Amino acid sequence: MENSATPEWGGCQGLCGIEKSVWAHLLPYRDVVIHIAFSGGIDSSALLNICARLAQRFSLNLRALHVNHGWSTEAARWEDFCRREACRAGIAFSSTRLTGEDSMVVKGEAEAREGRYRWLRDQVSEDGVLLTAHHGDDQAETLLFRLMRGASVNGLGSIRPLSEVADLTILRPLLGCSRQEILEYVQTRKLDYLIDPSNSNTAYDRNFLRHQVIPTFEKRWPRAKPILARTAQSLCEAQALLDEVALDDLAHCKQVDHGCRFFVLDAISRKALLTLSERRQQNALRFWLRETGGITATEKALAEFIRQLQSGAAAPLMRFNGSRGPRSVRVFRNGVFMLPESESSTLAARPQTESWDGSNVTMNSVDVLLEARPVLGAGVRRDCIEGQNLEWRWRKGNTALRPANGSGRSRRLRILFQEMGIPPWERERMPMLFANGEFVCVPGLVIDQAFAASRDVPGVRLELSDLRSTGVRPVR
Repeated sequence: MENSATPEWGGCQGLCGIEKSVWAHLLPYRDVVIHIAFSGGIDSSALLNICARLAQRFSLNLRALHVNHGWSTEAARWEDFCRREACRAGIAFSSTRLTGEDSMVVKGEAEAREGRYRWLRDQVSEDGVLLTAHHGDDQAETLLFRLMRGASVNGLGSIRPLSEVADLTILRPLLGCSRQEILEYVQTRKLDYLIDPSNSNTAYDRNFLRHQVIPTFEKRWPRAKPILARTAQSLCEAQALLDEVALDDLAHCKQVDHGCRFFVLDAISRKALLTLSERRQQNALRFWLRETGGITATEKALAEFIRQLQSGAAAPLMRFNGSRGPRSVRVFRNGVFMLPESESSTLAARPQTESWDGSNVTMNSVDVLLEARPVLGAGVRRDCIEGQNLEWRWRKGNTALRPANGSGRSRRLRILFQEMGIPPWERERMPMLFANGEFVCVPGLVIDQAFAASRDVPGVRLELSDLRSTGVRPVR
């Protein structure tokens, strides 16, 4: 049994080896809420019991979480069992039943797992931690499973003792233990646990590996499982080195000079990125996507994107549904930008027309909030918009105007956008205010001189905020 942490041994007398190992991992989290993913199976039952025994000695704040996938006729009974066991152990209990698109009834094993982790993430407090009962045998199975899927070094590193998934901290304190050690603990403590009959169904890939492939390996190589687990650890260390290289490379690629008005997750320099070798370009991009956007990109997608960067293609683009939501990677001039995307919105097919009453407006079609603030001697003249026939329009780049505080000559809006360095994808979202068919302004950017409030004249300042940002911020 491996143990990489150093526990405080005071109060540990009488604990067995597996309990001491778990306590070593829990020690840094003793002052936060510790959530336990509890299915009722043998592994999570052992983990729940260990945590309950540790809580009696060290006053841990525990909470058991159970997900009812609803795919088995026994699911309700399993949920009741988990509730009773948590209650018996004196541990708070919460459960949910996945329905609709999150359920295994509707989708497959991978999709159901995503639904499970979404709920778990919602349950775990910001400073809390989630424990799962993955063990050393799971590590071996996962390595083989991902190997057959053609995973990268990062994927082949398999299960980490500690990881962050979509802002959820996951701790796996049993990873240094074998399935046999857990079984012996359960038998010693005489614990009740559930047996899921689907675990013997070799139609599932992981069960096929567990029941057919690995036993065959062990006939030839008896220590196959610990060897595979050790290989996964070596791959984790190799990935850590690649991540250090990526961090160093990205430090030289930071792009800070751009004209974006809406929220940007991050941006790097196209020119600096292309000075790296192609392998380091791929490594840096892969790390950037994973750490900034929660995105796992395929080798094919990365290679094609880099090819477009190298060829000077006009608008290279990648879109992903990452673990932190929809993301896109876009290129404009020297910038490579990572952006949040809307879940479902599309740009308005026609102008949105509405009477102006001075209230704020949420433009759901482009994920923008507009706020109107009364000011004096700035913004749009109030008398030019009050009681007028107002409409918002999009994608009218050929509109002509005479910018306030300009030379007085007519300019095309698209030329102004280019001069301001505003990328094309932002221009599509920028609302343009028209009064009685005449261009008034693009909020936060430019006002036609005929509608601009001069000194001591009541005006209205129009500000845009990006609803796709994690913290809504006004357009500069």
